Amino acid sequence: MKVKAVVFDVDGVLTEVKSSWGFVHETLGVADRARQYAELFERGEITYQDWLRLDTGLWVEATGGQITRWDLERILSRIPLRPCIRDVSICIHRMGKRIALLSGGIDLLVTRVADVIGADLWMANQLSFDSRWRLVPGGVAAVGVNKARAIKLIAGELGVSLGEVMYVGDSQWDADAMRLVGYPVAMGNDMSLEGVAKYRVNRLSEVCDILKKIEGEGQNGEGLTGP
Repeated sequence: MKVKAVVFDVDGVLTEVKSSWGFVHETLGVADRARQYAELFERGEITYQDWLRLDTGLWVEATGGQITRWDLERILSRIPLRPCIRDVSICIHRMGKRIALLSGGIDLLVTRVADVIGADLWMANQLSFDSRWRLVPGGVAAVGVNKARAIKLIAGELGVSLGEVMYVGDSQWDADAMRLVGYPVAMGNDMSLEGVAKYRVNRLSEVCDILKKIEGEGQNGEGLTGP
């Protein structure tokens, strides 16, 4: 069984910023209060939907209710993408693989990244706006932290089995999805993925190196790791 699709996490993998949510919090000066909400979620005291509503509510409050879709797009446009993202996209497509994005980040950023990398499809949490495109607290938790469910949906949409999927992630939130796919790849040094990822890379370009090795060295690529 070979790789037929490569699914990327976005924040910290295809971008040089670890969290798009955190980037907006810092920009609008609400990072301290946002950390308190994150702790509530981690302790199980609020649901993910509550967390989404509270976080976006901070942005609305910080701007007097006037922050718009375009304001957020301008903020998120400052997040730098990995410089080799286009080369990696070309490499993957030339090998006949499909590309998808699976992100717990913000849809406005993910759509931008999807255009650059030429993704066949993407899933991310979606913000909500009123008829004048002003942000409304809340949104659609299309992914939340349940990436296991999302990776199944993506594989189904792409028409491939989970065993034919390579998933590239960088944090504990990616672990459940990694456990389901045939080719789990950890980017960076997050130790929460130790024993979960089959491969580990430090640079995005190494994903193509692994793909080439898998194509050339046996049906499962047993024992292969990134340089």
